[in-house]
Amino acid sequence: MTETRAVSPPGAALQALARQECLSYLRHPLFLVGALLTIVVCIPFSGDAGDGSTPGLVIGPALAIGVFGLLVMNGLTKRSDRLHAAAGTVVVPERTRTLALACATVVPFTAALGFFAFAVWGWHHWPPAANTLPPDAVSDGWAYVVLFALGVLPAVGGPVLGLAVARWVRFRGAAILVSVVLVLVTMVMQGLVESLRYGRVFWPWTYFGGPFGVDGDRDRWAVLTGSPQWYCLYLVALCVLGVLVALLHDHEQPRGRLARIAGATVVVALGLGVLAMTQGVQEPIVNPRPSPASGG
Repeated sequence: MTETRAVSPPGAALQALARQECLSYLRHPLFLVGALLTIVVCIPFSGDAGDGSTPGLVIGPALAIGVFGLLVMNGLTKRSDRLHAAAGTVVVPERTRTLALACATVVPFTAALGFFAFAVWGWHHWPPAANTLPPDAVSDGWAYVVLFALGVLPAVGGPVLGLAVARWVRFRGAAILVSVVLVLVTMVMQGLVESLRYGRVFWPWTYFGGPFGVDGDRDRWAVLTGSPQWYCLYLVALCVLGVLVALLHDHEQPRGRLARIAGATVVVALGLGVLAMTQGVQEPIVNPRPSPASGG
C-alpha cells in the first residue's frame, strides 16, 4: 500500500509563512526600537522658523526603520534558513520562503505610513519658513512625493536589500558591513558634494532640498536638481529588482523567466533614473533670502 501525504497548496503555504514572518518582523526588538526612535524624532518637532518643516524629518524613518530593517530582514532570513535546515525534508521551497519574507515588508511599510501621515499634516500645520525652502519652487505635491520617497520607501528598500544580502552573501557580518557602507555613501550622495549633485538621484536616498549654502552664506537653503516624482518610481523599481534578485538565488527551480524579468526591471530602473535626473529642476533654485543661521 502506498502512503499518501497531504501537501498544502503553494498559495496556502505562502500565506501561512507570510503571516508568520510578518509577526516575527513585528516582534523583532530592532524594529520596535526603530519605530520608537522615529516617534522620538517627530515628538519635539514644532515647525519653528528656521527649519524646512517636515521634509527634514525623513532621515528618521529612513535610518531607524529602513537601515535597521536591513538588519532585521537579514536576521529573519538566516533564521528561516536555519529552521528549514533543522526540519530536514520540507515541501516548502526557498522561493516560497523568500516571497513570504518579502511580504513581511508590509510591517515596516505600515509603520512608515504612520510617519507619512504625521509629516503631511505637519507640512500644512507648520509650513516651512520663508527663508528655508523657496516658496515659489516647492508645492504641496513636491512635499508629498519627497516625504513618501525618502520617508516611506526606504522602509521597504532597506529590508529588501537585507533579504538579497542574506540570500547571496554568506559571510558573518555582511549585513552590518552593507549598512555601514550604505550610510557612508549616502552622506556623500545627499547633495553636499556639488560635483555629485546632478547624478545623485541614482543613489537610493538623497535630499532634494536643504541648507546647502552659497558663497557668503554657508547655510543658505536651495532646491536641488532632479524630479522627486520620477525618483519615487525609480525607488519602487529598485525594490522590485531587489526581490527578484533574492528570488533568483533558488537553484532548484527554473530561473530563466525570472532572470528575464529582472533584466527588464534593470532597464526600467535605469530609464526611470535618467528621467529623475533630467526632468524637474535642472538648475539649483537658491532662496534669495538669507539663511536662518545668518539671522535673515
